[in-house]
Amino acid sequence: MTKTTGSIAASTNIVKESVVMGDVSIGADSTILFYAVLRGDDNKIIIGKGTNIQDNCTVHTSKVDPTIVGDYVTVGHNAILHGCTIGDNTLIGMGATVMNGSVIGKNCLIAAGSLVLEHQNIPDGSMVMGRPAKVTRALTEEEIAGLKESALSYIEEGKKLREEGYCL
Repeated sequence: MTKTTGSIAASTNIVKESVVMGDVSIGADSTILFYAVLRGDDNKIIIGKGTNIQDNCTVHTSKVDPTIVGDYVTVGHNAILHGCTIGDNTLIGMGATVMNGSVIGKNCLIAAGSLVLEHQNIPDGSMVMGRPAKVTRALTEEEIAGLKESALSYIEEGKKLREEGYCL
């Protein structure tokens, strides 16, 4: 179901079983997968271009903090983004949680299951893991390139799902 006051690019692929509601804007070539919920009812959600929000993700806001997700971001299955900012070309691992007021830099990898605490700031190019999340090292250039490849592969997946009739 999609009922939004924001703007959704024509090339965005949103599967029918997802929920996009409220003040949500989604950029070109992004993909919203099965049972993802994007609720912009308390504040705005902005999703950049070429970004994918995978199965069972929750994207919500607080009354104070919008959720802003950059370009070419991969948000893995079952992740929760709540009132946070995610930089371009970043991967949020499966089951990770990013809390209110947190800012994740560009070119970051947040490991599966990590918990980024409220108001935590993660610098560009960081590998982050743990509960609570901690920066463990800088990503290599090869790893950063892999983040982009992940996002690009989901653009193609979204197009395929549209062709097969799964998208709105």
